[in-house]
Amino acid sequence: MSDFLSLGIDERLDRALQGLHLSRPTEVQKQAIPILLQKKDLAMESETGTGKTLAYLLPIFQVILGSKSNPSSSPGAHWPKALIVCPTQELAVQVARQASLLAQAASIDVKGLALLGGSHFSHQKEALKAHPDIIAGTPGRLADLANLRFIDLSHLEFFVLDEADRLFSKEYFEPVEFLLSKAPQACTHIMASATIPVKILHKAEPWIPDPSILELGSEGVLSNAIEHWIFYAEHRKKIDMLKKTIHAVRPRRCLIFASETYRVQRITERLLASGLRCASIVSRMEKQSRYSAIEHFRQGSVPFLVTTDLAARGLDIPDITHVISLDLPEESNAYVHRAGRTGRAGKNGISVVIADRLELERASKTAVRYGFVFRTKRLDSGHVIEPTVGTFFDEVEKADSARNHGSRS
Repeated sequence: MSDFLSLGIDERLDRALQGLHLSRPTEVQKQAIPILLQKKDLAMESETGTGKTLAYLLPIFQVILGSKSNPSSSPGAHWPKALIVCPTQELAVQVARQASLLAQAASIDVKGLALLGGSHFSHQKEALKAHPDIIAGTPGRLADLANLRFIDLSHLEFFVLDEADRLFSKEYFEPVEFLLSKAPQACTHIMASATIPVKILHKAEPWIPDPSILELGSEGVLSNAIEHWIFYAEHRKKIDMLKKTIHAVRPRRCLIFASETYRVQRITERLLASGLRCASIVSRMEKQSRYSAIEHFRQGSVPFLVTTDLAARGLDIPDITHVISLDLPEESNAYVHRAGRTGRAGKNGISVVIADRLELERASKTAVRYGFVFRTKRLDSGHVIEPTVGTFFDEVEKADSARNHGSRS
């Protein structure tokens, strides 16, 4: 008996997983699947790249297969069975894609659909005529479609909040609250993220009062599969340091983060001017332009993709060798999501931070909290070297003193 079969997964799904070269469940899948097959609410906290999406998709598929085999159920009745709410279009598309791949590999009639803001309602209304079993989408668009009665949530069996910590933020709370109010209280509620703080559990309590808590902590992805490097640069010299780092490291596929949209545009312009093939995505871009940029990056025709934290969640692109952050986010969990775009599916990766003095002071707190170590780095004649921590900070002090002395002169 395979490991997935022993968890209670249908043979058709097990064969599909074997065909997708997924023969053994990850730890989060081992623990989450039995809970969800019992239709219990679950708060699932596990590092990025550990298989949380399949941990909830497999039980959803299992339940859908059971309902389809019921002779009394008519085709297309009581849909959708699962609603998966995602904070970004990229994550919603990724989840819908994974559901479609699983259905195709298992040769089963389970329909998935991604519903995103920015698309015409008429197109989405037409797509909904296929009666999808699983819908993944962004909060605002899902709430609008439910409010217009294009989607009936009263028959849901699973309500998934993927990246729950972000979905309960002020930015998304109103449509998420509306969707939760329209779903049956008896359906299985799932919260999934790399980080689910206690305050998020409290916010969810009116709808998810007593979930099983699966808090796996560090599974070794951040500390073992990913190396964390940190360079020092003054804020105004960071893009120059980025270019030098790229030339020294020569990443095969690299995701570059900046916290502000204007910085993304500036970085992209400077890299293109240097002859580097790159694309960028920001929130205000049209859906098709974002999709096109991601696909060029996925296919390898563009080795560098520059973005904000928009892409820190949901971009599951194989073989990202490096992630480079031109700042250290103030929220330490944001760094975790960025770094987790590499070192996925059992592979190794490198996450690089180019930090100014204030960010260096925050870096150690982030590392201690999540159980990894930043390796201090600098460039010497086009090569990356690793000075001792003491030497690194001595050099930072000297650079700061020289800068301050120059500004006073």
